[in-house]
Amino acid sequence: MTAVPREHPEPVDRFEPGTGSGLSAILEVAVPRVREWAGPALEALVLSGSHATGEAAWAEHLGRRVSLSDLDLYAVLRDEAAARAAARRRTTAEPPDAALRAAGLAGPFEVAFVTRAGLARMPASPGTVELVRSGRVLDGDPALLAGLPPRSPAEIGLEERRLLLENRAFELLWAWLAWGPGLAGLRARHAVHKTALELAAARTLMAGELPGTLAERVARARALGAPAGTPSWLAGAWEAFEPVWGEALAARAGLARALDEAAFRREWRTVARAWASLWWAHAPGAGPASDPWALALAAAAREPLRRRLRRALEPAPRAWQAAGSPAARAAGGLGPRLARALEGSPTLRLHGSAATLILAAAQSAGEPALPLGALRALRRLGVTGRAPFAEAAALALAAWGRPAPGAPESRR
Repeated sequence: MTAVPREHPEPVDRFEPGTGSGLSAILEVAVPRVREWAGPALEALVLSGSHATGEAAWAEHLGRRVSLSDLDLYAVLRDEAAARAAARRRTTAEPPDAALRAAGLAGPFEVAFVTRAGLARMPASPGTVELVRSGRVLDGDPALLAGLPPRSPAEIGLEERRLLLENRAFELLWAWLAWGPGLAGLRARHAVHKTALELAAARTLMAGELPGTLAERVARARALGAPAGTPSWLAGAWEAFEPVWGEALAARAGLARALDEAAFRREWRTVARAWASLWWAHAPGAGPASDPWALALAAAAREPLRRRLRRALEPAPRAWQAAGSPAARAAGGLGPRLARALEGSPTLRLHGSAATLILAAAQSAGEPALPLGALRALRRLGVTGRAPFAEAAALALAAWGRPAPGAPESRR
């Protein structure tokens, strides 16, 4: 296996701007740690995401450049047993958060331990399309990505598009809770901008497309226009949202900047309303007169009942067990899990809870509030209970595996 030299060169870019002069310093911390977790079974290490495409977000903080974007790595191991063992070592090891922060990474650090066969089996999704297009082999066989099946945006099905949107709902919930002075404000606004740019991707995927650069996706999403069939209370949401794309692209092209709290909350709500309009276009059975809380419940229960029952027999997800939520307290017994299966699998009930919270925020003129219909939906979904918005958002995030700001970081 080819070693990554200490003075690691910047990946060669096909996009502008470049990856940023700070990436090598971050990789010098991350790569040895992943090698340690992977052990001798490591066959290749692949950089993916915005750092691979050269479109990561950077900011100035305390006189130095820091990356706000996720650092996404795939560690390719020789077999499934080695991949599972590496994942366990990563979970139990001391996280490298402090060293990565010192190197300039202000965003999350994500590592997936996989095999070549596992990579080849992954379904078409925005992530796998981007991995084949722009992943960078940092260590190991440089032909690895060329050997993966080609992925077309047209292959990305409705379920993957729904999951893309639902995962961005958690990003918005985290951003609402994360805002604060200094770096906290930069990270919170980056999460909002990341969601805005993912909405552009999701809009183009409705046409079976996924343009290569962020600017191209925004341009195509603008040309496609607002999604059809949204309710009257979301009228104008898409049009009001479009200027945020310009701000998000400017942040990627230069240095991101924070907003004061009032301006941040306004921008956040603008993006939340755009998210709601696009989610509505993907919701099962949605129409202009649909009840939002019924739609959130239907989305949570969209899997066949047999699959929901089968998943109810499985142990509760580890993140739920650590979350301290009503779902976690009830998840230990088989009876409660089977009863909840009528409302959806654990994962989709969690996603339905996040959707309910963002839909409620999109309806609120100021501080997000939970109307009675939203509270009833949350109780049926069983993840957050009838907590106030901020508390419910924190519980949903913990169950998802990304603790609310100020809570201990997850090692998932």
